[in-house]
Parts: sequence; structure tokens; C-alpha cells
Amino acid sequence: MDNKNDNNKINEETPKVVTPETDNTVNSTPVNNEPKVVEASNTTKVIQEKSADNNQDNTVPTAAKIEENTTGKKKKGHPVFLVLLMIFLFAFVFFLPDITEFITDYMNEKNGVNELKSGTMSCTFRNSTDNLDYTYDLSFKYEKNRLKSSRMTTTNRLADTATDNSILTERENSCEFLKTVLDENDIGMTADCSVSAAVQVTTQNINYEKLDMDFITNNITEFEGFYPEYELNQSVTTIEQELENSGYTCERNES
Repeated sequence: MDNKNDNNKINEETPKVVTPETDNTVNSTPVNNEPKVVEASNTTKVIQEKSADNNQDNTVPTAAKIEENTTGKKKKGHPVFLVLLMIFLFAFVFFLPDITEFITDYMNEKNGVNELKSGTMSCTFRNSTDNLDYTYDLSFKYEKNRLKSSRMTTTNRLADTATDNSILTERENSCEFLKTVLDENDIGMTADCSVSAAVQVTTQNINYEKLDMDFITNNITEFEGFYPEYELNQSVTTIEQELENSGYTCERNES
């Protein structure tokens, strides 16, 4: 009995030794002062994550450069577009009279107006200055709405307030000079002149089928104030519209 009691007493006084549980995956407690070891799988994962971050950092500037280069290319394209736009606008303005005539002829043909008619058209314009009252009388002959010949008569009459007729003398001299040139050169254009104490008249006739524009262009100074404004087969409807917009009154006599 005494021995059992003594043994029990010894067991109670002796401290129990607790054995720590071991983790098969990671050694959390250092052994023999050795450094903590991390599994290779975790290390590889960390390296991959860092590598991905570095690649991402390298990609961003590259994308920015590409965007910058693309933006630069787009900006370089704007001057080319502006040049093409200016060329188009210049061509449009340059060919605007031809475009207008084409549209007018198309509308006339579509509506059946004047496209097959022939005859004459008379247009008149009157105006005054301090010393002179003048009248422009224009007459056009055409076939199927296409111009063939014209006559322009300019009547200069002294105003009641005029003190002398020197201006009539100047107009007569210009007419006589033109008449001399035209009489010496058969270019499809003639001129007639007349003057009195109060009136001077210049008549200019043009046959567009025979008109020599090269001669006129090469001697332009001799035709100052008498340069032909129209050309063969021009639309008489277009001429009529232009003259009426300038203040002329026009009337047709057709067959």
C-alpha cells in the first residue's frame, strides 16, 4: 500500500511532457536553429507573379507608344485632306458656269422649254451719268437655243447738264480705231461708227462661227471695251438669265 501511494505521489509531482504535432507540409518550428524552409511550389508562384507584373509594366509604355505613333499618323493625314478639299473647291468654282449651263439645259430639255426653238432675243439696258445717258441694245440670233451671232449697239447721248461733247469725241475715236483693225482683218467681227453734236453710236457685229479668238487675244489692247463676252453654241437661256440679273430687259421672238 505504501508503495502504491508513493508511486502515485511521484507521478503527480512529475510534469507531463507534451509532444508537439508535426505538420507534414511546412516545418513551422525551426529545428536545431536551422532557417525556415519555404516549399518550392510557393517560391515558383511568387516568381511567376513578379514576372507577370514586370511584363505588364513593360507592356503599358509600349501600348502608349503605339497609340502615340497612331495619333501622329492621323494628324499627318489632315493636311492631305485639306489640300484635296481645296482642289475640289477650286475645281467646283472654276467649272461653275459650265455646271450651271448644263443644269439649265437639262431642265429645259426635261420641261420641254426652248430646247428646239430658234429665233432672236433682244435685250436693253439704260443708265445715266452726270454728262452722259447711254443705252445698250443687244440682239442675239440662235438655233435650237444655241448662239450663232450677235449685235451690240451702244448709244451715247449727252446729258442736259453736259458742258461739252468731248466725251463723244473720245467714244468715236475708239470706235474708229476698232473699225480700222477689223476692216483689215477678217476675224468674224465688224464695227460701225457714227457721231453728231449730241449722240455717238457704236455698232459691233459678231459671227461666232467665224470668230477668231486667237487674233483677239494676241491683240487684246486694240479690243479694249469691245472684247466678246459670249461664244459659239452657248445657251441663250443662260445668256438671258445673266443679262436679266444685271438689269437688262429681254424679249424673245421665236419661230
